[in-house]
Amino acid sequence: MKLHLNGCLLLFAATMGACSVITPPPSPTSPFFIADARDAKLYQALAKKQEALLARCAESHSCDHVNFTRALVALFENRELAAKHFQKVVAIAPKSRLALTSLLWLRLLENGWSPFWGEGLFAEATERLVRDLLDRELLLQQLMVVKELDAASVEALERELSIRGKQLEELSIKREAPRAEADGAVLQSLQRQVSERDKKIEELTNQLEALKRIDQEMREKTRPIRPSTNAIPP
Repeated sequence: MKLHLNGCLLLFAATMGACSVITPPPSPTSPFFIADARDAKLYQALAKKQEALLARCAESHSCDHVNFTRALVALFENRELAAKHFQKVVAIAPKSRLALTSLLWLRLLENGWSPFWGEGLFAEATERLVRDLLDRELLLQQLMVVKELDAASVEALERELSIRGKQLEELSIKREAPRAEADGAVLQSLQRQVSERDKKIEELTNQLEALKRIDQEMREKTRPIRPSTNAIPP
């Protein structure tokens, strides 16, 4: 039994050695994954979009996410290009979860398909990738919830402002109405005063004219009678 086990181990080692000799290392410019024609077109479009985002990602502080997504797409294009973007993720945010996943991918890309530890590392990298994608999905859902709450809050605020605006308008109208009534009362009072003044002026004018006529009549009555020049002297 012991001899048989040793023989199996020797055979396994020989097989691994033969595989390591026969299997050439992957080319740095070869893709890590192989995409079919349909997916290749989709990934090319996604790569162009990510390249456009890379030009302005600094404004939104999202260069680590954009580089990570670009690196994932590059796995279907070019190992070297994928490694370049994974390295940028680590450089931008070295303590982030994306950086940890990027380091695993870099080890896979550097070492290729090792028969001794590659499968375990690949499984770990795949698990982290799924976790990262799920985290991003959760983050997107949270952002959508916040956006909906913000939209609802803004809508409620707009309704409240509209109601308050109408209330202020009604209050302004109510304030203007007494003012208009007061202004009308003042105007009527002034008009009455002017009318009364005109009446007094007319009355005083009539009285003055009457006094003038009386004075004229009194003067005529009290005027002395001059003797006639035709009278015969005694």
